[in-house]
Amino acid sequence: MPEPLPNPSFPVIPPPRDPAIQAALDGEHLRLLEIAFYIAGGVTVLFSCFFLIHFTMFLVFGLNPQMFANSAHGQNVAPPSPGLFLGFAAVIGVVILLGWIFGCLQIYAGRCLRQRRYLVFIFVIGALECVFIPWGTVIGVCAILVLNRSSVKALFI
Repeated sequence: MPEPLPNPSFPVIPPPRDPAIQAALDGEHLRLLEIAFYIAGGVTVLFSCFFLIHFTMFLVFGLNPQMFANSAHGQNVAPPSPGLFLGFAAVIGVVILLGWIFGCLQIYAGRCLRQRRYLVFIFVIGALECVFIPWGTVIGVCAILVLNRSSVKALFI
């Protein structure tokens, strides 16, 4: 006679692992997370640098409004306001700085993973990482799942 199926109302609890195996798994998962944070931080900083082209362009246009003083098809056209370009340059500058700051925080979170320090900081950066779909979400969810283990929490100072 076949074995009856387990009752779905009761969760199936896996048997506990050998502590040595669990420690090896935790160490490997933390090492992979460390590498992922380093790569994500580097990519974030690099991606933020692409906006330097736009920042420079708007800054040049804002500081040299006479570039637009030429007439178009024989008609005198008023040049655009330099404040408009400087405003765009300011917004893009803030976006660049925020990207660099977050990228550096990601790299620092990877360093903290290596040193097994500042668990809450790494947890917060992992949660913020979830905003960057799809790769940031994968890294963030994996970080949250790994850092919530009691065996991993015991490794941190």
